[in-house]
Amino acid sequence: MANIPKTSIRGESALLAVLLAAVSLDSRAQTITTAPLAVAPASVPVPVDHPLALIALVLGLCAAAFWLLRRMGVSMSTLRNVALGGTMLALGATVFWGDAVLAQLQMLQRQFTQAGGETLNVPVQPVEMAGTVVGFVSVEFTNASNVTLQIKGITLPTWDICFAQGIPAALPVASTPPVSAQCASGSNVGAGKTCWVDVAKLCAEAADAVTGAAPTVVMADAAAVNEGESVSGNVLGNDSDADGPLLVASFVFDGVRHLAGQSASVAGKGDFTLQANGAFTFLAAKPFPTSTIQMGYTTHTGVVGELTVTVNRAPVTSNVSLGTNQNAPVGGNIAVTDADGDLLSFSISGSPAHGTVVLNSATGSFTYTPIAGYAGSDGFSVTVSDGKGGAVVVAVMIAVTASNMAPMANDDTVSTDESTAVTIAVRSNDTDADGDALQVAGVTQGANGSVVIDAVTGNPIYTPNAGFVGSDAFTYTVSDSHGGTSSASVTVIVNAVVNGTPVAVADTLSTVINTAKTVTVATLLANDTDPDNDALTITGVNNPSHGTVSITGNAVTFTPDANFEGAASFQYSISDGKGGTAIGTVTVHVDSGSATAPSLVVMRSLVANAHGTGGVSVAFPIITRLVDTDGSETLTAKVSNVPTGLTFNAGTNLGGGVWQFTQADLPNLKLNLPGSYTTLATHLTVQVTATETVTGVTAFVSNVVTLKAAYTTLDVTTTTSGSYTGNSASEHIQGGSGDNVINAGSGNNIVNGDAGNDTLTAGTGSDVINGGAGNDVINGGSGADVIIGGLGNDTLKGGDAGESFVDVFVWQLGDQGTAGSPAVDTIQNFNVTAAGSNTAGGDVLDLRQLLQGESVGPLNSAGNLADYLHFEVSGGNTILHISHTGGFGADSHNVGASYTNSAETQQILLTSVNLQSLYSGATTDQQIITQLLNNNKLIVD
Repeated sequence: MANIPKTSIRGESALLAVLLAAVSLDSRAQTITTAPLAVAPASVPVPVDHPLALIALVLGLCAAAFWLLRRMGVSMSTLRNVALGGTMLALGATVFWGDAVLAQLQMLQRQFTQAGGETLNVPVQPVEMAGTVVGFVSVEFTNASNVTLQIKGITLPTWDICFAQGIPAALPVASTPPVSAQCASGSNVGAGKTCWVDVAKLCAEAADAVTGAAPTVVMADAAAVNEGESVSGNVLGNDSDADGPLLVASFVFDGVRHLAGQSASVAGKGDFTLQANGAFTFLAAKPFPTSTIQMGYTTHTGVVGELTVTVNRAPVTSNVSLGTNQNAPVGGNIAVTDADGDLLSFSISGSPAHGTVVLNSATGSFTYTPIAGYAGSDGFSVTVSDGKGGAVVVAVMIAVTASNMAPMANDDTVSTDESTAVTIAVRSNDTDADGDALQVAGVTQGANGSVVIDAVTGNPIYTPNAGFVGSDAFTYTVSDSHGGTSSASVTVIVNAVVNGTPVAVADTLSTVINTAKTVTVATLLANDTDPDNDALTITGVNNPSHGTVSITGNAVTFTPDANFEGAASFQYSISDGKGGTAIGTVTVHVDSGSATAPSLVVMRSLVANAHGTGGVSVAFPIITRLVDTDGSETLTAKVSNVPTGLTFNAGTNLGGGVWQFTQADLPNLKLNLPGSYTTLATHLTVQVTATETVTGVTAFVSNVVTLKAAYTTLDVTTTTSGSYTGNSASEHIQGGSGDNVINAGSGNNIVNGDAGNDTLTAGTGSDVINGGAGNDVINGGSGADVIIGGLGNDTLKGGDAGESFVDVFVWQLGDQGTAGSPAVDTIQNFNVTAAGSNTAGGDVLDLRQLLQGESVGPLNSAGNLADYLHFEVSGGNTILHISHTGGFGADSHNVGASYTNSAETQQILLTSVNLQSLYSGATTDQQIITQLLNNNKLIVD
């Protein structure tokens, strides 16, 4: 039953009360418009027999009560029970039919109590019979205000509000009008008075507005689709109406009507959607029960059209399984049905992997042939098409049963050299149709060689008889391990061999002076080779140098010349017995039996100041060379008295404060000091030893490095161009980037001048002073100091004149100028005595980091240092010209002579120092360099 909302207004049924403000007639007016119900109720179907049934029911009850009263003489209590039962029956009928009856027999009541130009909404309530709108419920409005109101106008509804499923051919008319006046534009409604709205008339006018006078022409529509697929189109595309564009109001799918824009779904048939603009989409179910389906639709003008969709149903089939024997074809047929009776075609859509197939495209019959020798599973696929878009794929599966086939052995031909066995992969060209692995089951022997089967590879090995050259043959048999065998022949060509030349590799022996050296023939031949693996023999010894050589039996003896020491040699001849010969050379090192002490240069005074207690690593240069350079000696170095906790970055700790180093450990050797370690003077003994490799005789030289270590306890940073004066604490003083004046105290200080032209002065402690960039003036003061001028032209003073502390002047790579424009540094008060401990001895020049690629010679000879250093004496001063890359190689190397000044990058002026006269009138750069090295005053790599 349709649910029509009710509002009781003065005892009358109504759907909605619209309240309007009351105003005087001349100043306020009302406008009546139509609209759908606020709760959008459905149309109310009212069968014409419902009210008659209610009337008949009431009359029947009354007649029954009268009859009982007149004829039966019933009591009043019985009559009351009958009346009560009749009342309940009438109420039940009213509940069942009530709304429909009210909708048909009464009009909807409305009242308004306010005025102000507001809108009165007229509910549109259609009355249907058999799904067709046959009428509308009229609406009566009551002016509940105390003033007269005027209706200014009534708007028409839209057609779809009145006729959602399309405008019917016969438009409904209003029922008998009530006694009240009809609401009309311009009419007045007095206080408490009523007027009524003829909704049927308004809807008829709305329908006439869109249908017009011209007829609607609707043509049949058709579409086609495959089952399981969708099709789209527009049913209005071939329809027309001269009065304007057509719209779809509703449609019928599978006997059920739906409004335009709704989706309809029916199991087994599909989904259908039809929009108001005529656009439709149909998704056909799969499988589909019939070949066609019809969908009806109604235009907004009430004309009915029909869409017929033809649904193509795909062929129906099943997969095929067949079996056959190896190498045997097999035939079959694709069984298929088509519900539409379409003409079918067949095609291969997936070919077999191990065979071929021939298919009849009209009948679906086929023949499959496996490839020769194949056994196993195979298959292919066939696509069956009805020519209308419907297709199905059939899988055909073939099981091919194996049957053993004998293998096929094929002849082989190989070649080898005389006396050389050859392994022959005879199965590489043999085949087996079943794909079985083949084994060599047997072999025959060759006429001029022997044949065996290799236990590892399973292949025959042919070995020609000694001295045989020519063609030989044997046969072999292969088996597939399933009873199938086959035999073939192998031809072997044995070639004569061109003899290869043996190779004699040089040997080295050693002995001592005036002592013969004997070695066995096997020892000399141990590293000699022959490409043919022929046995080698020594056929003679000759060409000795610095001695004599002889061979007796299996022994070769070399006797050096009397009192000869050095490298001697002799030669020996070898043969492979087949014409191939070679000559080997034996070098004999004849040692004197005694070793020669190597040369040694060390940093006698080593200052290690740490920044705080974090520890520090300092370079520990050991410059040593063997004097005996004939290769008979080896060089080792040791440092003893190393305190506990101190380590080196290379070498071996032997324990007990002793570290040992090879010559390869010495470059970039560093001593690592732990945090908070201090010492005023720890004497580390450096010993380098030359050892004769033959006799083990040694010779050594040693020197002492005095270590002084401290750490700073105070950090000081100056301003950009600030000044600072320290105290007795050991301080780390960092200058600013400007011109600083720093006077360090008497502690063991680290002073960094940074950029700018700084004046840096230290006290009586052992200080590490770095001027940094700029033209600096540095005075180390009393004590053993490390002074680094840095980049720029600096003036350096280790201390006061005549003091005995050792100062080390350091130049680092990058402190130099450019080639032809050198940096110029001046050293004042340079102590020229030999370097000693840090409290006694002369000053030191440390050029290790500046010079690149330099090397000291044996016995502290200059080596290549003259290519880097050139000396000049002028006005009692010594000028050291430096090319840090060795650019003086073409010079005469005479003191004061011309030099390649375009290669000069650094210049050091030693004021009031004449090294030429100090070193006995040395005339060459090499002589001064050697003296500086011997006195530990020059540190290089």
